[in-house]
Amino acid sequence: MVRTVLLGAAVVVFGASVMASIAAPEPRSDLAGVYRCDGMNPDGSAYQGVVEISRVQDTFRVRWTLRGNTAVVGVGILSEGVLAVSYFGGAPAVVVYRIDGSRLIGEWAMGSGEGVISSETLTKVTTRPKRRRPAGKRPTATQQEAGLRI
Repeated sequence: MVRTVLLGAAVVVFGASVMASIAAPEPRSDLAGVYRCDGMNPDGSAYQGVVEISRVQDTFRVRWTLRGNTAVVGVGILSEGVLAVSYFGGAPAVVVYRIDGSRLIGEWAMGSGEGVISSETLTKVTTRPKRRRPAGKRPTATQQEAGLRI
């Protein structure tokens, strides 16, 4: 009888700890901000851009601004240290970032990409560089903040 009660108590305590870890919300991460984006396209060519991440309640809005001021917007969730973002860049797509300090190390794929997984690294911009204006083109505030010429 005592053995059954102790075993039952152990199961309850173990179950409660497992449920608490499953139900526990993701710690508030400071992902919001502006990032420099360096990536590789499926064809092997490199690209750069600026990414803005903002928190919207329990989700994240992610906006990429690439060459030619092309903008793509996605929505993401943070779970167990991984930010997963769905977006539409001409075809349905997904990117998954692993958080590594002030960098997000990502892998992405598009529905039209014939199964190719590409890479992307976001590096958080912590200081505002001097404003540089490309000849004949006024950069956006985000581009200025990341110090990029798009």
